[in-house]
Amino acid sequence: MAGYSWRHGVTALLGLYASSSSTTAHGQGVSPVQGKPGDLVFSPCPANSSIPGAECGYAIVPLDYTNPDAGVAKIALGRYNATSSTRKGSVLFNPGGPGGEGVGLATQAGAGLQQIIGEEYDIIGFDPRGIGQTEPATQCFPTPEARDAFIANTVLDRGYDVSPNVTDPFNRYHLIQLQRDAEALYKTQFAICGQNMGDQLRYMGTTTVVRDIDYITTLLDGKDALINFYGLSYGTVIGQYLVNMLPDRVGRVVIDGVVDANAWANVPPYKWYRTWLDATDSVYQLFFDDCAKAGPSACALAKANETGEDIFNRVEAFVANLYDQPMPAPNATNPGVLTNGRARLFLLSILEVPNSWPTMASWLASALAGDPTFVMNAVSPGQFPDLERSGVSCNDQMPFTAPTPEETIDEAIDVYKTVTRFNFAVTVAEADSGCQYWPVTPPERYSGPWNATTKNPVLIVSNTHDPVTPLTNGKLVQSMLISSALLVQDGPGHTSFALASTCTILNTRAFFANGTLPAEGTVCPIDGGPFPGPAAAKGTVVAAAENVETLPAAHGDYAEAVRHIASFVLGSRH
Repeated sequence: MAGYSWRHGVTALLGLYASSSSTTAHGQGVSPVQGKPGDLVFSPCPANSSIPGAECGYAIVPLDYTNPDAGVAKIALGRYNATSSTRKGSVLFNPGGPGGEGVGLATQAGAGLQQIIGEEYDIIGFDPRGIGQTEPATQCFPTPEARDAFIANTVLDRGYDVSPNVTDPFNRYHLIQLQRDAEALYKTQFAICGQNMGDQLRYMGTTTVVRDIDYITTLLDGKDALINFYGLSYGTVIGQYLVNMLPDRVGRVVIDGVVDANAWANVPPYKWYRTWLDATDSVYQLFFDDCAKAGPSACALAKANETGEDIFNRVEAFVANLYDQPMPAPNATNPGVLTNGRARLFLLSILEVPNSWPTMASWLASALAGDPTFVMNAVSPGQFPDLERSGVSCNDQMPFTAPTPEETIDEAIDVYKTVTRFNFAVTVAEADSGCQYWPVTPPERYSGPWNATTKNPVLIVSNTHDPVTPLTNGKLVQSMLISSALLVQDGPGHTSFALASTCTILNTRAFFANGTLPAEGTVCPIDGGPFPGPAAAKGTVVAAAENVETLPAAHGDYAEAVRHIASFVLGSRH
């Protein structure tokens, strides 16, 4: 990453090459997992790593559900048992990513999750294939530091620097050159992955994860048990695969912060952003508007009598100036320079996490005043230790004719001009590109249909101002799943956990309690806005479903539970 000394980088890369040379093209450096399919083990979690009562363990599952001779995988599990005397079964959670670890979500936030869905359920977190503690682990690079050294100060680290004059022919030429660099990096890292992991890479796709969910539910709750699942962000992809692959196994399923699974599986990533980012710039403007309303005492970016537009113009001028004059950051954890691309990556991260807006505004104000330390620290690489996200997305993507760098950039420039200024940042932040160079083919790859009639209805939850999984996606999925219902939360951020809403929680509890769906057109207000003061969201609110139980008083501060859960969900990215 930026700021690593040359000696650190060289040492890490030497370790990389030593690791690569010690394995074969078949990935013989990856040790096979031991165990018998069907083994299920739980024990108390290590001290100081979980809440009281949480359990850690694993399930041994078939490595390849199409080939019983392929071996086994070890799926890491976390469990927080039902605290009601009336147990209704297990609910499996996925926090997103791909790359989000479910074990920690269950073992550290399980009590909070029960406040959201009900105390009658065991909270089950699992680390999907290639992620977290699950084995085989993703280890294309020998260490996270080697991965950081590989991308340090490349476009995958600095981001795409986009000229303030986006129509300038030189801007297009410059971006095409960056795209060529990116594609060379993708090709190289996936070749390294193939050398070091070989066929072990084949089993990380969402289709296989759904098979695992089915298998684990049977181990936990019995052969005839229905599958209960709550998926957030990328977890909504898992949810859509699940309900369409196994419609007769659907129990209580919620998808929250919806990704379009059909596009995820069947459309090249460079064509996703025209529709997926249609709300991003509106959330960006809302950040400034709410800052202006909060005023200088609550938002460090604000000045007396400024409008949101005034703050927006100051920040955009700052970002534009970085294109020609990157800002030195000698005091950052990893010293380097704040570039135009890095600044846009930081601003994108703000939009997803509105609870962080007061803090992020302070950091941004420091950068505008000449000290980019906090911003640089926030955009340092290291979201995931290896290429686990690519392992999922590339196994999921149908083969496609690779676009030329010119085609990719021309599409991106048009989206930048007509949809959002954040599409180049999303390309870097969400590592789903370059899959034309992925070295393996999965044993199964589900690609539709997406309109199954499910045994039980599905609850879809979307925010009005979600910068990366917009409400339009939720409406699209609802139109295909005819027995589903859409619950809208009127507020900013990524997934309903971005900000607390009593109304959303009441409706969610009712759904898990007895399958009650919100009335058509239900729009839930948030309980408070990102900045201190009244909620910023507006809109007509339809009352929660009839007969919805109230939150038990003994639960205390559920808003704190939402904030705690958000630290896992929004830390996972999609």
